[in-house]
Amino acid sequence: MATCLAAALAACATAPSVALLHDPASTPLGPYSQAVAAGDFVFVSGIIAFDPTTGTFAAPEIGPQTTQAISNLESLLRANGLSLDDVVKTTVFLRNASDMPGMNAVYADRFSARPPARTTVPGADWGRPDILIEIEAIAVRRQRR
Repeated sequence: MATCLAAALAACATAPSVALLHDPASTPLGPYSQAVAAGDFVFVSGIIAFDPTTGTFAAPEIGPQTTQAISNLESLLRANGLSLDDVVKTTVFLRNASDMPGMNAVYADRFSARPPARTTVPGADWGRPDILIEIEAIAVRRQRR
């Protein structure tokens, strides 16, 4: 563990190349980058349950919103040569703490192979009652075998 942390810190100290990443299938809803690659690390901005195909939000229940948000994350990762298996950390923001069981059910299904480390923050308020969840992530580019 200490060796991995030391290697990560050493990688950060060598001023890695930085690149902005995006998903051609969607457009950010504000003035931010969808993701930033810094060396082998990819930092993904918060992703909500907006369906870029229909231009609408998923149904206002936690299950469909979690499904859409993770699908959006997966699409962004795939567009940049990554997958959900490359995600090592997520932060999940929930409007309601009572949505934790419903979010967990979908999350466990979608991150079943190797669940990333996760922090869940209840009580988020985006000023819109139709947004129930936002997920940000950190992924690591790995050597493919």
